[in-house]
Amino acid sequence: MLCKRLCFFLVVSSFSFPVFSFAQNSIFNCPIQIVSFDPSGVSVRVKNTSGKTIVGIVFNAALADATEHWKWFHWDFDDSRPLRDFGWNKEIKPAQSKRLTWAWGGGLDFEHLGGGAFVLTSVLFDDGSRWEDSNETSSCKALWLKHKKSTFRPVDLPPRAASTLR
Repeated sequence: MLCKRLCFFLVVSSFSFPVFSFAQNSIFNCPIQIVSFDPSGVSVRVKNTSGKTIVGIVFNAALADATEHWKWFHWDFDDSRPLRDFGWNKEIKPAQSKRLTWAWGGGLDFEHLGGGAFVLTSVLFDDGSRWEDSNETSSCKALWLKHKKSTFRPVDLPPRAASTLR
């Protein structure tokens, strides 16, 4: 009986929530665990797995068109402007979970997108040390897909342009 109820819930929820998201973390390289992500409100729940107190964190976003071509999200969708940083500068203690939200984010869940990726790019710890992902990799990310259960092609994000602020 429990199995039938669980299956019913999964089927109903898959039709009720058209955005499917999941995290891809490299266990050995990522200082946080992405627990959940909501592109419509631009919020992410993270868990600090680094063993150090985090005092700064930056994410970037990449969007996929309907045919799964990936492109980094720039300010005002203008490629000549810097990548749009989603930064957070409040303390996250070791093993603590916290929801980070950006009211000005405007949402990343555009109607006809194929999906997107929310990628951790930099972390600052209270001892002054830093974790940074290279511009060539995206080892810690949350993916969301519109109106489908998985990508049809491997998620191969293009290299990020170096930010003018770093």
